[in-house]
Amino acid sequence: AVVSTQSTGELEAKRVLCNSYDCFLVDERVLPIVPRWLGKYFYTKGKAPIQVNLKKTDLSKEFSDAIRSFMVSNLGKGNNISVPCGRVSFDNDQLIDNVNSTIKSLCKNVKPGMKNVKAIYLKTETSVALPVYNALGVAPMKIS
Repeated sequence: AVVSTQSTGELEAKRVLCNSYDCFLVDERVLPIVPRWLGKYFYTKGKAPIQVNLKKTDLSKEFSDAIRSFMVSNLGKGNNISVPCGRVSFDNDQLIDNVNSTIKSLCKNVKPGMKNVKAIYLKTETSVALPVYNALGVAPMKIS
């Protein structure tokens, strides 16, 4: 028998809260304890809380940076990750800046950095994946 410590009303309240907002900002001091309060529904819906520092003096900038950011929570759990880098409404310069900044940020978290990245693709929801980088190895291939 499975015993649940949460009532159905509590779970429904969490679902309603999750579906009511696009993102959730949480002070970095309490972020480690928030997951057990929210439950897995927030994470399965892709609405994991985004860390902010409420001790900073420019909270407006802190909030706008957090809202524009994207948390990658699956590092170390597979060999492929997908990260949104822009919107169709962005111009080319914005997309290039976002892709470059995303690659730099991800390489900080992947050891030993770009050396461990085998390929990078760009894709929209309906397009095929277009290769923009591929680590082919050190030995050149001979064609005979």
